[in-house]
Amino acid sequence: MQRVKLLLLLLVVPFVFSCEEKHDVAGLDRFSQSQLVVWNRHLSEIIIKDIFSPPVASRIYSYPNIAAYEALAPAYPAYQSLSSQLNGLVNVPQPEEGKELYLPVSSIIAFSTVGQKLVLDELKVQEYEAAYLAQVKEIGIREEVLHNSIDYGRQVGEHILAWAKKDGYVETRALTRHVVSNEPGAWQPTAPDYMPAVEPHWNKIRPFAMDSAAQCKPKTPTAFDSLATSDFYKDAMEVYEIVKNIDDEKLLIARFWDDNPNVSYTTGHVMYFKQKLTPPGHWMSITSSAIRKNKLDMMEAAETYVMVATALADGFISCWDAKYAYNSIRPDTYIERYIDADWDPILQTPPFPEYPSGHSVISAAAATVLTHKFGDNYAFVDSTQLAIGLPTRTFNSFNEAAIEVGESRIYGGIHFRPACDLGAEQGKTVGNLILTKLRTRRMDQTAQL
Repeated sequence: MQRVKLLLLLLVVPFVFSCEEKHDVAGLDRFSQSQLVVWNRHLSEIIIKDIFSPPVASRIYSYPNIAAYEALAPAYPAYQSLSSQLNGLVNVPQPEEGKELYLPVSSIIAFSTVGQKLVLDELKVQEYEAAYLAQVKEIGIREEVLHNSIDYGRQVGEHILAWAKKDGYVETRALTRHVVSNEPGAWQPTAPDYMPAVEPHWNKIRPFAMDSAAQCKPKTPTAFDSLATSDFYKDAMEVYEIVKNIDDEKLLIARFWDDNPNVSYTTGHVMYFKQKLTPPGHWMSITSSAIRKNKLDMMEAAETYVMVATALADGFISCWDAKYAYNSIRPDTYIERYIDADWDPILQTPPFPEYPSGHSVISAAAATVLTHKFGDNYAFVDSTQLAIGLPTRTFNSFNEAAIEVGESRIYGGIHFRPACDLGAEQGKTVGNLILTKLRTRRMDQTAQL
């Protein structure tokens, strides 16, 4: 009888252990460290295919990264919610006591929940989410923990979506188009597509940290004048001569920072389009590179992304407020009208007013935040444009890259110098405001961000 009991025990014990759920926390932690980089890359891929304009793209990057940050922060006592710091964001859901969760999963689910509602290709985000959860299960996570984590991520995501719906974006879709002025110095649609002005009401979007769209106004640009002795004419002649005598290095710089999301090409009677990364997408790529290089944990990565994305978004709101206030003529129009009718810019002129330079504004804003995080002498290699056949570029600092952005717009023939130089000043103001107003760490904690 004793031998029968022992045999039963030997049979039962292996069965019990074989039914235990695999829960590999160490494996999940290793996997999770890179996931925000992966998901921001997913988001960029979808933004490119959906052909969103740069301002809209900045909005799309911001909300999912805020959701990811908010869902992850409760796992880290040193960090705090941005609730009541970001305009209109209050009462972000907190994890329910007594429920076991793995918040890195909640963070990605929050990102996915928000992201899929902001893009056109919602199904693609759902595919990415399904593949992500399959990987999590393969590594090993208890079913109850996974269920709780997904539920909490959805709660945070839905809360962020409800907040996003009140930012004025939907309302601006129904507003009237920009009315083209016949004033000599006013913006006019440009070749080859003569598209209407993009997002003329973007200043009505609720800022993330700024008090208003007009809080970080740029300095007044050079006054319009068509006389050959005027400062404006001299600004135009600088662009004209650079483009006319462009060398290989300046041409490469212009194309490297082009970041026009939808460039048209005409062959015979056929027109086709090429989709590329947007300016905010380029800086999110640079941010991802720094996160990978410094091997930041998931929480610090979330913190970095949310600060950069917020700076980019408010940078566009601030810039677009000034663009339509000044409604400035583009070099393409001015030079063909007053200097050389046969002149063409290197880059395709974007469809919105010239002053200030949007890429200069948001690049300076992002560089200011990244410099605060990683230091002023942070050397890096930007490989963002390898995907479109352009070589890497090396920079000694984020600010050096931002300065090159401004020069690239002049080399490309799409901006006058004041739009780039004064735009960069405006962007620095936005970046410093973000750093001043948003506090990711609790008061008793020290941090670079």
